Amino acid sequence: MTDNASKPENSEQRVTELETRITYLEDTVDTQNREIAQMASDLRVMKEALQMMYKKVSEFGDYGGGGGSAADEPPPPHY
Repeated sequence: MTDNASKPENSEQRVTELETRITYLEDTVDTQNREIAQMASDLRVMKEALQMMYKKVSEFGDYGGGGGSAADEPPPPHY
């Protein structure tokens, strides 16, 4: 049987290639984990900002800034 995979140099070469691929994949996973963590942090900040904006908009509506219904307001003077 003359199988190339049974030769020591081919086996070593394959192991080296696989180790290189694993190292690359580990780096890729680490990079993605950092990006996901940053996105989660950014999302948290954006949610807080959105909640503050909702609060401001609701306060604006509570003080007669256009938040009431049209039926509550008198008709315009041209009627």
